Amino acid sequence: MNKNDDKAKGFYVFVVSDSTGETAEKVARAALSQFSIPDVHLKRYLLIDSELKLREIIMNAADKGALVVFTLVKDGLRNIMLQESAERGIVSIDIIGPVLNSISRILDLSPERKPGLIHRVNDEYFKRIDALEYAVKHDDGQRVDEISESDALILGVSRTSKTPLCLFLAQRGFKAANIPIIDSQAINDAVYNIPKEKIFGLVADSARISNLRKERLKRMRLPFSKDYASEESIEKELTHSKKIYAKLNAYVVDITEKSIEEVAADIISRINNR
Repeated sequence: MNKNDDKAKGFYVFVVSDSTGETAEKVARAALSQFSIPDVHLKRYLLIDSELKLREIIMNAADKGALVVFTLVKDGLRNIMLQESAERGIVSIDIIGPVLNSISRILDLSPERKPGLIHRVNDEYFKRIDALEYAVKHDDGQRVDEISESDALILGVSRTSKTPLCLFLAQRGFKAANIPIIDSQAINDAVYNIPKEKIFGLVADSARISNLRKERLKRMRLPFSKDYASEESIEKELTHSKKIYAKLNAYVVDITEKSIEEVAADIISRINNR
């Protein structure tokens, strides 16, 4: 059975936790309840206590094209999940990590990092849930008529990490929508009505994008496409995207040598200093 067969059989959501997984599962089910999806497979991976177990789960998620919702309070496991998910193109949502980090920073205290200790819910928590829901609903050019509600509008050609970035921003409580820049096509007119301070254009080295696209084709068992994956074609796309950014007076972010966290921090700083 190949990966496409797995994906054709439904939408997979992996709940991963180094504790009972109750928090992550509740969030996943709350989000899923907002969608009429006929074939959802929610799989639980609980009491994860080793890197080996976690990497096996990540590989399985990549094979099935799964969305991963996780609560891993141990830094080592959490960092592996975030880094390797990004490398494999997996959308993974960290439910607990941002909260732990924020509390630690404000109080100047280190958390105990003991699974199962954190279960309290506050307004900030629900703000993040709303932002996550917004990011999912406004991913990849969906609901363009509602993008004026966003805190940040992310633009970029394929494989510039638009979706992971929007989800990361959502975990910080910011509503982010993203719209792809496709070949030489004009962007939706609605974008020109958005204040320039909200618009962020992503660019990256063509070789980096080419490698990511080739890996995507390989993962999906599709043949090489020169129009999609060649550096020459990507350079043309990037040139086109930069022209659009210039017209919009968008803030341009080169993500080539930056992590998602670094790009998000740059954008959040811009949002907070409007």
